[in-house]
Amino acid sequence: MECHSKFLLFILFFIYQFAFSQEELLNLLSLDSNQTQSKELVTATWKSIRLANTQTTETIKKNHLEYRILHRFGNITNSQTSFNQIAHTAFGLDNASDIRIAFDYGILDNLSVGIGRSRMKEMIDLSVKYALLRQTKDFKVPISISLLSSLGYSAMNTNRLYSEVQNKDFKTRESHRINYFNQLLIASKFTNKLSLQLMPTWFHRNFIVQKQNPNNQKWDSNNYFILGGAFRFKFTDRMAIIADYYYNFHPFYRNHPELKNPLAIGYEVETGGHIFTLFFANNSAILENNFYTTTTDSWAKRQLKFSFCLSRNFSFDRKMKKSS
Repeated sequence: MECHSKFLLFILFFIYQFAFSQEELLNLLSLDSNQTQSKELVTATWKSIRLANTQTTETIKKNHLEYRILHRFGNITNSQTSFNQIAHTAFGLDNASDIRIAFDYGILDNLSVGIGRSRMKEMIDLSVKYALLRQTKDFKVPISISLLSSLGYSAMNTNRLYSEVQNKDFKTRESHRINYFNQLLIASKFTNKLSLQLMPTWFHRNFIVQKQNPNNQKWDSNNYFILGGAFRFKFTDRMAIIADYYYNFHPFYRNHPELKNPLAIGYEVETGGHIFTLFFANNSAILENNFYTTTTDSWAKRQLKFSFCLSRNFSFDRKMKKSS
C-alpha cells in the first residue's frame, strides 16, 4: 500500500476508535442544546479555518473578518527534471502555480461566509460554513462537526474553457463554468497537542470532457466521493506540524497514469494576530474546487511545491477596532 493510503488509514483508525466508540453520532446530534452549552467546550482544535490544503471545523467569530493570502510556487524538486533546470527557476520560486486571496466573515460565532479568487482557472469561490457540534472537555461530546458548502465559478475565457473539446457541437452555457462541493468536517482534539480530522466530501462539476482511464477503462464522471484526513501536532505553544490528504474513490482515479491524490505536509506558527503556514504539496492548485481533479504531480516522484499562507483577523465592534 502506498504511503498516501497509509496516512489516510492512520487518520481513519484514530477518529473511529477514539471518537465514535464513545457515543453514536446520532445520539450526539440529539443532545439538548442547553445541556451542551452548559459544558465547557474545547477551544483551539485548530488555530485557523484552514490547515494546508483543507478547511477545518473552525469558523470565524461573529463580526470578525479574516483576510488570507495563499501562494503556491512551482516544483522545488522533481525526479523527472534535472537539478540544473530546477535551479534555473530558483527551485520553483519563479513559477507560481497558483495564488489565492480570500475574505471570510463571521455572521454568528458558529456561522461564517467566504469569498475568494484563485489564479488557476480564474476561479471565484463562495462558501458557507456552519459549526453543527462542538467537542466538550469532558469528552461526553468527543468530536466537533462543521458543514461546508462551496461554489466555484471559472471566469476564464470561452476558448480556454472548451480547449479540450475537439468538436464543439453544443451551446456555450454559463453553467458550464460552475462546480461545487459539500463537505462534512469531523474533528477531535485528543490532547492539548494532537488534533485529527476526517472530511467526507461530495464534489460535482457541471461540465466535463469525457475521458477514459487507459489502465482500467473506467470513464470520468461529473460526481465524485472524496475522503480526506488532516493532522496537527503542536510541539510548542505557537508552533505545530500539519498535514492533510484527500483520496478520490471514483474508479476513474484508480491506478490512473496521470492523476494523483493531493498530500500536503508542513509547519504552522502563530505570531500575534497572524497565522503563518509553510508547507509542501504535490497539487498545483490551492482551492479544493480546482485541485480535486487537477493534481498530476506525485510525492513518489519528488514533485513538491512550496506554499505559504498568511492570514490576519480583524474585529468589527462598535468602535471598529482592529483585533490584536
